[in-house]
Amino acid sequence: MTDVEAEIDCARRGVLIKPTTLGTIRVTGKDRLTWLNGLVTCDLAPKKPGDAAYGLAVSKTGKIMDEVYVLVGKEELWVGVRSDHAAELVSSLDRYLVMEDAEIAVADGFEWRMVMGARAAEAVAALRAAGAGAGLVLRGGLATAIVCAPESHAAAVVSAIEAACTPVRLASPAGWERLRVEHGIPEYGIDFDRDNYPQEPALEKDGVSFEKGCYLGQEAVFMLEKRGHVKKRLVQLVVDGRIAVGDAIATKDGVEIGKVTSTIATPSGSLALGYVKYKHATAGNALLAGQSPAKVTGLLAIKLDE
Repeated sequence: MTDVEAEIDCARRGVLIKPTTLGTIRVTGKDRLTWLNGLVTCDLAPKKPGDAAYGLAVSKTGKIMDEVYVLVGKEELWVGVRSDHAAELVSSLDRYLVMEDAEIAVADGFEWRMVMGARAAEAVAALRAAGAGAGLVLRGGLATAIVCAPESHAAAVVSAIEAACTPVRLASPAGWERLRVEHGIPEYGIDFDRDNYPQEPALEKDGVSFEKGCYLGQEAVFMLEKRGHVKKRLVQLVVDGRIAVGDAIATKDGVEIGKVTSTIATPSGSLALGYVKYKHATAGNALLAGQSPAKVTGLLAIKLDE
C-alpha cells in the first residue's frame, strides 16, 4: 500500500486530517446568528452552539465571494475563510450592519483543520472534550469535522483526534488531491474562483439552502436553480487514458465544450474534474478528454429533468 493509498484508507475507516490556511472571523452580539444568516447561502437559523455549517458568501449578482465554514459558539460565531480574503470579507459584510446588535472582526492566532472520514463524528466529540471548537458538515458527501482552535493548541488537537479515531493520518498534498477529486470537492483557485456562480462548480450540493429565507444574492442563485441554469457545469469524468489539467473536453464529434481543471491517475486511466456545457453535464454522457474516451459520472452531474 502506497502512502496515498494509506491516507485514503484512513478516510474510509478512520479519518484523514487536512491542515488548512483558513483565516478567522469572529462575529459577536445578540443578533449575530440572524444577521450572518442573511449574508450566507447555508441555513444558520436552526444551528445551536457546537453546530457547524459550510456555505458561501455571494455578491448581489450571485457570484461567489468566499467559501465560509461557520462554527457556532455559545457567545460568538467563528467563521473560517481564505486567509487572504478575511479582511476584505469583513469589510464587505460590515456594510450590511445597520440596526443589528452584532460586531464582526478578523481574529488572529487560530488554526483550522478538516477531519474527514468515517469517524469524523467521533473526532468532533473528542475535540470538544479537549476544548476545541468542532462541528460536523458534509463535503462531497464525506463526513467532515471542522475544527478551530488557538495555534497554541495544535498538538493537543492532533492528539485528541489520534486517541479517538484510529486509523488517522495527516493528508499529504497528493493524498488530499486524490480524496477531493474522488469525492468531487472543487478547490478555490483550481476549479472555481470569484467569476463563478455556486452552481457552476456544483457547490450548491453542499453549501446552498434553497429553503431558507432571504440572503444577499439569493435571487440570482435561486433563479439559476429553479427557473434557469448556468451555461457550464463542473463534472467528474472517468477517462480511459492519461490526461492533464488544461486538456480539452469535447463531444464524440470533436467539438470542444470545456477544459479539465483537476485530474488524478487511476489504474485504468484518469479521474478528472472539468467544466462542460450544461447540456452535456448528465450522468453517463460519453465525451472525449484530451484524446481519450471519457464518461460523466453521476457524482456532480445534473439530473436529466433539470
